[in-house]
Amino acid sequence: MNTHLIPLPLKKLSFFLMTFFALGNLSAQEEQPKDSVQTKHEVRLDIFQLIVLPGIELSYEHYIDDVSSWGVSTFFNFDRSYSEGYRFESFEVSPYYRLYFRAKKDHNSGFFVQPFLSITEGVYDLYSENYDYYEEADFFGLAGGALIGRKWVNRKNYSFEIHAGVGRFFVFEEGNAFQEGTAYPRINFAIGKRF
Repeated sequence: MNTHLIPLPLKKLSFFLMTFFALGNLSAQEEQPKDSVQTKHEVRLDIFQLIVLPGIELSYEHYIDDVSSWGVSTFFNFDRSYSEGYRFESFEVSPYYRLYFRAKKDHNSGFFVQPFLSITEGVYDLYSENYDYYEEADFFGLAGGALIGRKWVNRKNYSFEIHAGVGRFFVFEEGNAFQEGTAYPRINFAIGKRF
């Protein structure tokens, strides 16, 4: 039994192939995320520290992908008398990792969690055994903690974020009052720019 294939005319075959590739290209474009990371960097200034202390906290964030990033924050406390009683660190450097849980389509925005480590130095009150007098002593050590927050981004790549969390001092010099570990707050609202 001989079966002969009837060849399609060349015009019909080329039309069929072009249509097939065009539809494949359209579906491939729809599968790509519309919010794939185009900006990779962000710098932020913490407004809260400027108002409350005075102090300044600057942050840099590098986007790994649409839902994660790493970064570093640097804090300087200009309140050398520590009269505000909110933060007793004079200097802090905090590398961190962020994981975003997006509600919107914007990359690296929405609700996030952030664990961090800190190298910090500052002043604490060293009390006598009877607590009848104290003196100020310097400290230097390692701290760590976590925070949660939310970030919003506008069309011009300016960002606004708020976050709150807690840290704990881990390693200090022997005989230091913070040796067993002392918790401290991390509160922030910041304005940033992506590029």
